[in-house]
Amino acid sequence: MLWTRRQLLIASGGAAWAARSWPRHCLAAPVSDYQNLVLAKNPVGYWRLGESQGTIAKDGSGRGHHGRCHGAQSWQQPGALHGDADTSLGLDGKGSYLEIPTHPDFSQPTSGRGLTVEAWLRPDALEFAGEAADPYVYWLGKGQPNTHEWALRFYSRASPDRPNRISAYLFNPEGGLGAGAYFQDELRAGEWIHVVACYEPGNAATNREAGVHIYKNGEHRLGPPAPGALYNSSQWQINPRAGVAPLRLGTYNLKSFLKGGLDEVAIYQRVLTAREIQEHYRIGQRR
Repeated sequence: MLWTRRQLLIASGGAAWAARSWPRHCLAAPVSDYQNLVLAKNPVGYWRLGESQGTIAKDGSGRGHHGRCHGAQSWQQPGALHGDADTSLGLDGKGSYLEIPTHPDFSQPTSGRGLTVEAWLRPDALEFAGEAADPYVYWLGKGQPNTHEWALRFYSRASPDRPNRISAYLFNPEGGLGAGAYFQDELRAGEWIHVVACYEPGNAATNREAGVHIYKNGEHRLGPPAPGALYNSSQWQINPRAGVAPLRLGTYNLKSFLKGGLDEVAIYQRVLTAREIQEHYRIGQRR
């Protein structure tokens, strides 16, 4: 007779027996308050990054957008959320990253309601070579040559005019300058930061007032009508298009890589409200 797992649990003393006898990676983790908040908003991708081993990061949204790690990643790093045992992913800044196959779910034009990208970021190095003379690394994004879409960038403390700036951009497919928003504060290595980028629906032709917003630790820091944040500006006209590039965590174009940690990355096919973002930060930092 082949017993089901439920029958075994009943016959052998329930959950306590299961915790002793089943391998840890086979048991479902308890759902946290933060996780419930995220799932209630119907994300199109949600990577808790709490795996204990292997190269696959599961998509907790239920849509099957699982990612594969490349390079020397470190699982089971301390997580970003207070009171939540779920761990985080550590990246070495030398070529480690997580890649999720391309999907229209991750593109700003797809839903007609915009796009929100949410992540907890832990920068472990504040100075680095990075890309360009004004050094920076891309630490999350979707795009590649001729199919650029959006990205999150982090500048070195050695930058002459953008020290430790964290910014979000939306690009035209050919790349170049993008519409963006940023915050630029004193940072401490090893400290978690809740970063949310909101890409409003539309483009330079259809929504002249639309643009990019960025939040740090639940606080709105920059967005339209600030210079540079609008899709329709005197410097550039942003008309984004969904492309075939994969989504990457820890890099964007494989030219620069984050040294630090990532946790609780989520993508939504709409613009989250300021209240929703504040609630995520508050619950994540609740003591």
